[in-house]
Amino acid sequence: MGSIKGQYMISNTNSRVNKGIIFAGCSFTWGQGLYYYSNLPTLKEPPPDKFDPTMLRRSHIKFMEANRYPRLVANHFNTYEYVFHNNGGSNEGAVNYWKKSLSHQFHEEFNEGRIPVQNLNYSEVSCVVFQLTQWQRDTFTFTHPDGNGYTIPFNSTWHDPWTKRWEEYCNSNNIDASEWMDNFIENKVLKNVKEFLLQVEDKGIRTAIFTWPNEFVKYILKDKWLTDRFITFDYKNNNFTSIEKLMGEGVMHNKPSVSPELTIKWDEEHFNVTPKDHHPSLKCHEVMAENIIRFLGDVK
Repeated sequence: MGSIKGQYMISNTNSRVNKGIIFAGCSFTWGQGLYYYSNLPTLKEPPPDKFDPTMLRRSHIKFMEANRYPRLVANHFNTYEYVFHNNGGSNEGAVNYWKKSLSHQFHEEFNEGRIPVQNLNYSEVSCVVFQLTQWQRDTFTFTHPDGNGYTIPFNSTWHDPWTKRWEEYCNSNNIDASEWMDNFIENKVLKNVKEFLLQVEDKGIRTAIFTWPNEFVKYILKDKWLTDRFITFDYKNNNFTSIEKLMGEGVMHNKPSVSPELTIKWDEEHFNVTPKDHHPSLKCHEVMAENIIRFLGDVK
């Protein structure tokens, strides 16, 4: 056995190089709510549609990790998964996190939830599967008529003092809010994700993309490059172009008329009293995994 600069070279009889798969996304990828299926006596439930990490024990997290779609996909391909440590996130946050993880830029200022970025090398990754989340979580920069510049998540415009400032900005610049949002989704949010995926592919890593919010679909289908990497979902002899459509639109308010079992709150097959959580159910993670596996076909 030889060595390079004092380090031994490993010679393996197995010719396969076992690379991992990055799963970028938000709480849908992290697996919020899956721990409820563990039936562990230590489970506690926060108020409806809230997340309280202090209520989760390591056993809850381990069960979630074992049953979320990234693990199911990785198991199928006899490999392992990389997932962001914390719950939630934005599209731009996911791009920034995985960019820095792959480029070894361990800056103190980029320490999401006091957890440093993962130390990855492009040669250790076979594929990046990117789950789009709500575009309203991404930030934009605008200059208010008072001359001050602000950078905020778009969903902050729903709250004071940003609602008034946003309206004043639009009025002073003669901006049609609907057109502005179309442009923001397509040319800022989705473009940023595409540029990251292009960068990854330039390193020889395969990419795929799917979306939770259905709003992204029309922009994806306008772009052949994205369309070629776009995962849709077959379930009950129907094809769905987004997780929102798959789970049933309006799940936050009303029980879906079709496939209520795909949402934790409506999963009466597994619960006598359902947890008040609108995230994907155990069955939904299985459906997502099956379709991602089908799309990828073979990962090397």
